[in-house]
Amino acid sequence: MIYDLVIIGAGPAGLYAATCAAMNKIKAVIIESSSEYGGQLTLYREKTIYDMPGFARINANDLANNLFEQYKEYENEVPLHMNTQATGVEEHDDHYVLHTNQGLFITKTILLANGGGMFSPKKLEITEAESMDNIFYFVKDTSQFKGKDVIVLGGGDSAVDWALTLVDIAKSVTLIHRRHDFRAHQHNVDDARKRLNVMTPFVAKDVIGVESAKALIVENIETKELVTIQTDAILVFYGVSPVKSKMDQWAVDVKDNSILVSPNMQTSRKGIYAVGNSVFYEGKLRMIVTALGEAATAIGAITKFFYPEKTLTYKH
Repeated sequence: MIYDLVIIGAGPAGLYAATCAAMNKIKAVIIESSSEYGGQLTLYREKTIYDMPGFARINANDLANNLFEQYKEYENEVPLHMNTQATGVEEHDDHYVLHTNQGLFITKTILLANGGGMFSPKKLEITEAESMDNIFYFVKDTSQFKGKDVIVLGGGDSAVDWALTLVDIAKSVTLIHRRHDFRAHQHNVDDARKRLNVMTPFVAKDVIGVESAKALIVENIETKELVTIQTDAILVFYGVSPVKSKMDQWAVDVKDNSILVSPNMQTSRKGIYAVGNSVFYEGKLRMIVTALGEAATAIGAITKFFYPEKTLTYKH
């Protein structure tokens, strides 16, 4: 079978792209390398998300399930293949042959929606921290922090949102960032300053402990003052770094360690599109809602490619 489109990744952008593709009668299929849908949302199912339109707050698990339920209306038109990892691609005159661990997919276009799969979390740059069992880079179960003293490192939305999520679960939460200004939404930063201990501008210098971290030593970057903070768990949200081997297999142009895309989300290779955390364009925001908009844009461009006379209408 020759598909019009293979969507790689069943995270929020991939699931919504599949929904939009089905609405526009695009013969598509989704492949997902893991055994779960939801992408990076599966790494923090209990985290509260504050910037999703239509919801004052929604946890990540519910958002993933809502997107999947929407997609399920069209699962017969756009089937989902789990545990299917893309391993390479061959370009032919009018189609691509996509190699996976489950066989070949022949398709006219490809949509890369596997942003999380192209990145790995930036680690705490303290050698001793590598082997400690209570330093976390993602959270699946918040109950493990109940009644504990928790340190959260980072200045973006993930760090601030997790600090706020845990404030009513943990015994104490200390949020530490290297700058006075945060990258997170200002409303949430203000809320964090009211509800928990926020330390700026501090950086992690050393960890005390053997198998587990018992305390974190931080340094004020302005005064050079060292402070030791007792802890039961350290959560690190320093962002992500690209996995070069996974970027290179697509042979597309890259800028700032992300895939460079045009306004219609097409990469430098005709017929290969990309959306979500893996892409770069001027003004790009790394938000779930942005990725959903990018998915709609990409499907719109692909639909126009196959049906240039068609006027797009999404049945929302």
